[in-house]
Amino acid sequence: MTESRKEAMEELSQDTPNKSMAQDIVIRSFYNQGKWGELLTFVKLNPGSDQGNYANRARIKLSSSISYVEPEPVIHKNKIWDEDNLLKNWYQEGERLWLRHPWGWVYWDMPEGFALEDTSPNLLHLALEVLLSPWIPKAKQWKPTERKAGAGLALSYSGGIDSTAALLLLPDETILAYHLRDFVSMLDHSIPKRTFQAIQEKMERKVLCIPSNHERIRLAHGLNVGFSSANAAGVHLILLADYLDIRGIAFGTPIDNTWLKSGRTFRDFSQSHYWKYWKGQFSKAGLSYVLPINHISEAGAIKICKQSVLSESVNSCLRGVDGKWCGKCWKCFHKNGPLGRKIDPHSKEITTFLSTKPLRTAQHALWALQKQNLQYLAPQFKSHFDSDLSWWSKAYGPGIEIIQIPWRTGVSEKTNQYLDWMDPPYSLQNVSLDV
Repeated sequence: MTESRKEAMEELSQDTPNKSMAQDIVIRSFYNQGKWGELLTFVKLNPGSDQGNYANRARIKLSSSISYVEPEPVIHKNKIWDEDNLLKNWYQEGERLWLRHPWGWVYWDMPEGFALEDTSPNLLHLALEVLLSPWIPKAKQWKPTERKAGAGLALSYSGGIDSTAALLLLPDETILAYHLRDFVSMLDHSIPKRTFQAIQEKMERKVLCIPSNHERIRLAHGLNVGFSSANAAGVHLILLADYLDIRGIAFGTPIDNTWLKSGRTFRDFSQSHYWKYWKGQFSKAGLSYVLPINHISEAGAIKICKQSVLSESVNSCLRGVDGKWCGKCWKCFHKNGPLGRKIDPHSKEITTFLSTKPLRTAQHALWALQKQNLQYLAPQFKSHFDSDLSWWSKAYGPGIEIIQIPWRTGVSEKTNQYLDWMDPPYSLQNVSLDV
């Protein structure tokens, strides 16, 4: 750390009146030293600090870094984006499936025997939509052809707590498939891989890992690496639906992102545009859009995992290395802390997020503070701590109704094994947090 950056960081820790100047010194120092990841993390934790637009420049530097050469196909490398016939942008070379998009190429390394020519156009259209529609509206405009529905269910599995709760509520024969980010980044795969090993040893089940670099599409738009849309987390299963004979694709999406909007305000999710739209789009591709923990909060997911054979191995931390959680990130605060794992509640990220308005995943964050007796970290929320938040870890009955018939009864019965049910009138329906 340079001396000037060290002094600026010390000033910021004391809430200096020269906050903007100190932040600018930190950002410029990171940029001048080529510490792109550290710069982006600092800007994320300090909203409004990047007056010189250094974050975008850092993202560009990261995307063009000599440490990562953007791969291209061999046979089809000279193909250009076909904006008239979007399906013409899919290619296969060996077991690698390629997508030509307007800004470059991305790929998936598929299991042996996968064939693009045997994949329904409906699936390819849906994959294009979840990957490209944020920037290419035409990707939403497709007409389905006939596709015979498959027989099985698959879960887009991340290895985290919410995803594992979904695993535990779904049938044992559910296919588990993990999107493996196939390039160097701040994400270390050792933590989920530790969970995969436990699943194999304790449950005699395997997790199918599909390497891909599709999260780099966002870099072309000045955004961080990540999923183009929420459902892009399951694009590997959309593409494999015919190969794996899939009838439905499940996502581990909890109450925080279903019946609550942004984790803060209740909405009737069953009537929401999001639910109706994506249920319809998946249906056009001959797939059920399954949300097996829509009726369970993050707190409920933690409670389920804590009672399972995976309690010691499952972990949602994205910053840890060598299979060990960091204890300092926001995920560790509201996931690992309530599990009884050691965290540093005074870390920079945790204290920053707790002081940011609106509060991230507000209802769950308040519960996590109360659960860990850390209310003193956020005295501004004192009025919320006076009420009993134990209902938050219970299941919400109406959510069961939007789970499709083939899986609804089983999910309900397994939920009953792990959790109590919220009593009407539902406290959940009164959630409206301006925090």
